[in-house]
Amino acid sequence: MGRRACILALVAAASLAAATAARSASPNVAALQLALFQRGFYKGAFDGIAGPQTRRATKRFQWRHHLRPDGVAGPKTRSALGRWARHDLGRRLLRRGRRGWDVAQLQFLLRRNGIFVSLDGIFGQITQAAVLGIQRGADLKADGVVGPQTIGVLRRTRGRLTRLGAQAHVRGQIDRWSRYYGVDGRLACALAWMESGHQPDLTSSTGAWGVFQIMPGTWRYVERVLADRRYPRNVEGNVRVGLLYLRHLLQRFGGTRAALAAWYIGPAFVQKHGIGRRGQWFAENVLAIRPRC
Repeated sequence: MGRRACILALVAAASLAAATAARSASPNVAALQLALFQRGFYKGAFDGIAGPQTRRATKRFQWRHHLRPDGVAGPKTRSALGRWARHDLGRRLLRRGRRGWDVAQLQFLLRRNGIFVSLDGIFGQITQAAVLGIQRGADLKADGVVGPQTIGVLRRTRGRLTRLGAQAHVRGQIDRWSRYYGVDGRLACALAWMESGHQPDLTSSTGAWGVFQIMPGTWRYVERVLADRRYPRNVEGNVRVGLLYLRHLLQRFGGTRAALAAWYIGPAFVQKHGIGRRGQWFAENVLAIRPRC
């Protein structure tokens, strides 16, 4: 088996194993594990599984707070955990700056959907960037604000194995061709996440298509000017066109932030006016998610 095939097989196996384990896991339990960890009662993994270690930690917390030690985080236990545990996911809109139980639930669901954010209960820039990728991949308004529609996408179990398998294939293609073209693979992976949530067949209302959301004019420019060849309209072709264009922007602007801004708002705008607020916003979100790819 070749190196590329091994990478794809390992990534796919890891994704499918994570999805299988997630069937018995709960965002609510993951939030409880984090709350108990923050208070020194729990030292295990934030896996969302209500196993013996989680039940023992819950009982110790309950005993310490003069509650019936039944190992179940009911209303009285949640109340003893304080304001941090007040909100369940879906009871309020979540955006950057929010903290609490519902943010921890959100982060667990993001992990289950293929992006490994920190599970810390703080809606920071990495969580925002992960949400933006999910929203783009589901063709929702990409504003980084988590409401009922975004939660519905994250909770959806139907087709999850298929989606994770497609994401594994996308990441394998990015790994292969980023090394071939000499582009930072993690940067490319993060850019693709921000553009499509690693969904290979996404088409925007403006005609941008695929993993990297390539506009028709950009595709023609890469084929006619940068490569002098045609690329197939499939995942591999989209990845190759996207990486060639990204490499071109990195060389033209000499810096990662400027290149990412040019990708998002156009090279002519950056050349004339600089990165600007929108370009800076996009670049910061891509760079925030890069370590997680």
